[in-house]
Amino acid sequence: MSKKWKPVFNPFERYPEKALAITGTISLLLSVLLFWWAKQTNDGVYHVSPKADLSLTGSLSEAIICTLVVGTLLWALGKTINPKTRIIDVLNATLIHRIPLTIGILVLQLPFIKSVMDQILQAVKSNRLETLSGAALWTSTLVSLLMLAFFVYAIVLLVNGFRTAVHARKTVHYLLFAAVLIVAELIYRLLLYPLLSTL
Repeated sequence: MSKKWKPVFNPFERYPEKALAITGTISLLLSVLLFWWAKQTNDGVYHVSPKADLSLTGSLSEAIICTLVVGTLLWALGKTINPKTRIIDVLNATLIHRIPLTIGILVLQLPFIKSVMDQILQAVKSNRLETLSGAALWTSTLVSLLMLAFFVYAIVLLVNGFRTAVHARKTVHYLLFAAVLIVAELIYRLLLYPLLSTL
C-alpha cells in the first residue's frame, strides 16, 4: 500500500489512539442520530432494515451493543494471539470501521435514491417488477454497488485495525477473525436484537 493511501485504508498506524477514539465516538453518536432519523434498525451487526417505530434509546442501544459485541470478541481473539493486545486499539478499529457503513445509510436517504428504493419496494410488494423503469433499475444497481464498496471499505478498515492492534500476521489469524465476525453476527441477530427491538 502506498503512503498516499495508507491513512485512508489504515489510519491506525498514523493517528494517535486518542484522536481515533474521539473520531470513532463522534461518528458512533452521529450514526445513532442518523439511524433514528432515518428509522433504520441494525437487526444484524451488518444488516439494516426499516423500522418505523425506532426510538432514540433503541438506536443508541443497538449502536453500542453492536460495537461492544464485535469489539469484545475481537479483543478476546487478539488476547489469544498476542497477550499484549489492548482493548482501546481493538475498540478504536471497531468504531472507525462503522464510518463507511454510516455514510452508506446517509446516501440511502438522498431523495432521488429513496424514491427509487420506494418504487422497488412497492413493485416487490405488488409483484409487478416489470413496471420498474430502466432508470430505476440502473439507479438501484449503482446504489447496490456503492453500498458493497462501503461494506468492503469497512471490513478493510477493521482488518487493518485488528492487524495493527494484534500484530496479526498468519493466515489462521485472519480465518479466526472472519469466524469471530460470523459469531458476532449470530450472537447479535439471534440473541441480542430480539431483546433490543423491544426498546
